[in-house]
Amino acid sequence: MPRTRHRQGRLGPPRRRRLTASLGDRISALGGVVVIAVGLALAAIVEQAVMPPAARHAVADRRPVHVRHSRTPRPAPSRSSPSRAPVSPAVQLSRKVETVVLAERSRVARRDYGVGALPTPIVRLTRMDRARTWAFGTETIPPPRGMTVMPESSLYVAQRTRAGWQVALAGTPQFTTLLRKAPAAVVPAGERPVLERFSAAADPPLDTGLMLPWGVGQSWTLLATDDGVSGFDGGDGRVLAPGDGRIYRLCSSAAGHGLVLLIHPNGLATEYYQMSDVTKVRDGDLVKRGDYLGRTGTEQPCGGGEAPQRMVRFAVTDATGTMRLDHFQLGGWTLRETAAATFAERAGVRVDAGNPLLNFGATPPSPAPAPSGSPSPGRTPKSGPPSVRVPDVPLPGGSPGAVV
Repeated sequence: MPRTRHRQGRLGPPRRRRLTASLGDRISALGGVVVIAVGLALAAIVEQAVMPPAARHAVADRRPVHVRHSRTPRPAPSRSSPSRAPVSPAVQLSRKVETVVLAERSRVARRDYGVGALPTPIVRLTRMDRARTWAFGTETIPPPRGMTVMPESSLYVAQRTRAGWQVALAGTPQFTTLLRKAPAAVVPAGERPVLERFSAAADPPLDTGLMLPWGVGQSWTLLATDDGVSGFDGGDGRVLAPGDGRIYRLCSSAAGHGLVLLIHPNGLATEYYQMSDVTKVRDGDLVKRGDYLGRTGTEQPCGGGEAPQRMVRFAVTDATGTMRLDHFQLGGWTLRETAAATFAERAGVRVDAGNPLLNFGATPPSPAPAPSGSPSPGRTPKSGPPSVRVPDVPLPGGSPGAVV
């Protein structure tokens, strides 16, 4: 019987072929995977290089996102925060002047304006030294809207110390004290004497030695205004200085309208309002009699609104404000202000409001009728019922003017 040969450990041809085929298939599959991976990597590289950035971003998740807010409120920024710019000395000064003015002058202003609340004062800085420790300027309390009156105004001098700005208004002892200590860059030597006399508020001379504020030999119309103030208009409308003095602008506009104060050598001052085209002479400079000051107008840049009639509002003032015009002598006339009327007298001739008044210049007036009482010029309220004016009576021949 033939012996059968057993092949241990060796594969026959069919089985070997099956194993070889299986191994080749696995290698082929692995190669395919590698090729696909390499292809994907190359595709990503190409995408990064070719496609724009916007196209490469994934689509945003549009589901709502709930943000948890803190219930602790954010603190309000403090004025003393380092991130805020420091307040300049000029701004600090303006705020201090406003405070002082309302504390010292509000009672008089409310009485004169006939109101309870006042607008914010207009503070004008005229000069400040380089160290920003001394300052000189003007302040004005604007009249309420719709009120055409002469504004309340004054001068101030201030010194900055460690405690802040110390402000003194004209008419107070502190004003004279600071005035004498202020450097020449702030208060020049030529201005000090007249400012001191102005602030002293002594009894003013009735014979002012001043002319009326227009050309000598011209007649302007005397107009009815508020108490303590006369209105004038006529001729070419040019308002002229009635005498020598130092000029100061108390408030003004870019268009050249403003309130002008002229302090004369004896300390008496005259004030002009409702002017246009105001002179550009620097504050504190000396003007001479007859120098141009401005033109009659209707605008009132210090508040109140536009006046219904062209004129210059004229007043005699001291450091405390407008004074009654009664018995002051200007331009050859004695001005009179009574409860019934404001008028002018000269040698028995009387000119009432609405009639022309001739400017005789800065000459002593002719003897006028003796007053019924002792002259007592003083500050008068701007509020209250309007004065009743004496009717105009024409002169013989039909020309309006004085009542003989």
